[in-house]
Formats: sequence, structure tokens, C-alpha cells
Amino acid sequence: MHRSAAELVLLLLTTGVACIFFLVPDAVHLQPAGARCLQRERDALLDFKRGITSDPVDVLASWQKRHKHCCRWRGVTCSNITGHVIELDLSNTNLEDQISPFLLSLEHLEYLNLNSTYLYGPKEFSGRVPTQLASLSKLEYLDLSWTSLLEPNENLRHLDLSFTSFSRGVSPQLANLSKLEYLDLSETHLSGALPPRLGNFSNLRHLGLSFMQDTHTSDISWLSNLQLLEYVDMSDINLSTIDVLSVANKIPSLKAIVLINCSLPNANQSLRHLNLTKLEKLSGPSD
Repeated sequence: MHRSAAELVLLLLTTGVACIFFLVPDAVHLQPAGARCLQRERDALLDFKRGITSDPVDVLASWQKRHKHCCRWRGVTCSNITGHVIELDLSNTNLEDQISPFLLSLEHLEYLNLNSTYLYGPKEFSGRVPTQLASLSKLEYLDLSWTSLLEPNENLRHLDLSFTSFSRGVSPQLANLSKLEYLDLSETHLSGALPPRLGNFSNLRHLGLSFMQDTHTSDISWLSNLQLLEYVDMSDINLSTIDVLSVANKIPSLKAIVLINCSLPNANQSLRHLNLTKLEKLSGPSD
């Protein structure tokens, strides 16, 4: 009897704890009392929301003035220590309107993902990242893929412009992103000769250059400057006059090379001399 009673008490206690977490699903995500949402940043997010003309999936439904803890709003992440908004993820939401200058108030933002939205910049910034995004000095991750947004700041480590109307080439401002580790320009409107300035991104791990508009090059030697590169995709770039595999052979960190539809000369012969011990994927030459 005593054992059965003890087991019953234990069962009730376990059930009670489970009920608490069921009724308060955010309990495990609660931030320290001293790290609540800052009013200035909450107001900036509300101002941003007021400028949105279309929110088809109600992604901003939780963004309400009466909900004062903006760190619990959908797509918003705050620092557990300071309460500053450090991440804003509005990807795949189809939000529509001009990019809001109120984002400037989120000066501690480190991560911004606007992938697959219909946000756009002022007409005078057509084809460029609007200046208000460039003013976010702590931003390290910026994803504008599948948007109509296209001079980000020097602290960026991740820049995704794939499937955008980016067509201005690698400008001096873009070439100055010395900390960049991830760059994807795939399926952009960049055309003509592949800019050798890409070789200035000495910290790159990932480089996507596939299926850009009518892109070609007669010199790929700059690629060997990217000694930390692990992934490169140059599919659909005309490489018929150069031996890109010989250049790639000088980058020991490479794990994946994608060269589909590149018109490679003597590809089979070059493959026999590859000495990339970390290579896990090679697509194109041997297909």
C-alpha cells in the first residue's frame, strides 16, 4: 500500500509539471527578467509593420502594441543579456511594401533574412541595397535572395543575392567586404566577364556563381587566392578557354566543385591530376 501511494504521488507530481509546460509552451524560452524588449526597438518594429501593405499569411499578427515583449513576436530574436533585437527573420512571408527606414533603430541587428518577400527599396536605390541596411553596422548575415532588393556594410559574413536583379557587378564597396565567408550571386543579372575582384574575398568558404546572365571569363587565376574555399559553383559560365580544374587543384580546402554546362576543355585529362584530399563532390566534368 505504501509503495502504491508513493507511486501515485509521483505520478501526480509528474503530470502537474507536464501540465504547466503544456499550458505555458513558451516557458522554456523565457528570457531573464532584465532582458526584456526595449521600447525604442519595439516601437520601430511596430512602425515597420504599419508600413506593410500586404501580409498574406499574417506573419506579423503577433506584433501588437499590447504585447509589450517584442522578443516573443514571430521572427524576432533578442539578446538574452541586453534585450536588444539581434535577429529578424521574415523569410518566405511574401510581405509587401518599401523597405522601412525604421529598421535603422535596430542598431544591434546581426541577422536579417528577407528571403522571398516583396519588399523593395526607393527608386533612387534601384539595383542596390538601400542605404538604411548599409547603416546597420553590426549586421553579419544578410539574405536578400528572391527579392527585388539588391553596398552592404563591412562586417557582413553572409551575403545571399541569388535570384535577384543584382546587375552592378562587384563594385569597390562590395569588394571591401573582407570578412565575407558566404557569397551567392547565382541566377542574378550579372553578365559579361567574371570580375577578378572576387579573388579579394580571402575568407570565403562558399561561392555561388551559377546560371548568371551570359557570363564568361578568360582568367580564373584569382580563384586560387581563396585558400579557405570549400564550395564553388560556376555552372553555365563559359570556361572553354581555361583549365579551371588546374586552378581548383591549388585550393586544398575544397569539398565541392560544381561546373555544369561550362564547356570545359580536356576535362577528363585534368581530372586525373586532381589532388584534393577533402573533395566530396564534383559535378559537371565527369557527368
